[in-house]
Amino acid sequence: MNKQFIQNLKFKIMNFGLLVIIVSAPLSVQAQEFESEANLPSPRTAFLRSLAVPGWGHHYVDKTNWTRGQYHLAADVVMLLSYTGLSVRGGYLETELETFAMSRANADISGRNREFVLAIANYDNLQEYNEYQQRARNWDNLIADTPENQWNWDQQESRFRYQDMRERIDKNENQLPTILTLMVLNRVISGISAYNHARRVWENAPEASFSYVNEFGQPGITAHLRFDL
Repeated sequence: MNKQFIQNLKFKIMNFGLLVIIVSAPLSVQAQEFESEANLPSPRTAFLRSLAVPGWGHHYVDKTNWTRGQYHLAADVVMLLSYTGLSVRGGYLETELETFAMSRANADISGRNREFVLAIANYDNLQEYNEYQQRARNWDNLIADTPENQWNWDQQESRFRYQDMRERIDKNENQLPTILTLMVLNRVISGISAYNHARRVWENAPEASFSYVNEFGQPGITAHLRFDL
């Protein structure tokens, strides 16, 4: 082998090695990028998890630092306990009201509609109620004079107490939709916060790119790495 042949062989080997680097480098970067993306939290998943259980999305994004998620979770637990407590209290008040109406007015209001329950609160007996509706020409509001529709308060003070009990029940029931609304808002806000948290993780993730043209516009390999701290 002459000297020229050896130099040509070395040149071809160098070119082949450079070609291997040029071809394999992007593939390697893509593989690493895919692996990195697979390990990064999904903003969509973070949102859906916090929508289901407030704080779960924050824990999914960063298990070591999810203080914001803990606040949302604690708020949800408090509201859930409040809703349960009000529901139990409402059931107790309803039972108490039914017992009181039966003992003081001989009226069975169990399973009766709201109009009948309110009629008992505002009139001493069925006859007084129907007479008022006839004078006001509210024919559709008349209640049939049957044994199951009869009531008669033992005294006005008992009826006033019945009204107070009925108002407490209404006030208790009116708080339930408010708590449900706050629970939904807490979930939505938690979901948006978790989504943004996951997005920030993506934005701060290191980026790598390769170019076949250097910064001077000449052929060559240029690597760019970015780290956001």
